[in-house]
Amino acid sequence: FKQHTGMTPVTFLLKLRLDKARQLLRERQELTTQQIAASVGLQDPLYFSKQFRRFYGLSPSAYREEMRRV
Repeated sequence: FKQHTGMTPVTFLLKLRLDKARQLLRERQELTTQQIAASVGLQDPLYFSKQFRRFYGLSPSAYREEMRRV
């Protein structure tokens, strides 16, 4: 799996979840960050926020604010 995708299955799944969360942050302004984290299968909002920042360089709320300005 890693040879084909360049990442482990766990990292691949996390990235998939975070990509969906990024989409929800842009499109569903009425949802809280905690609700979005839960909807993509990450029950711990702190873990979600840390991983989101690791992949995208911004916290989920900062990302949402950036997208609002664009």
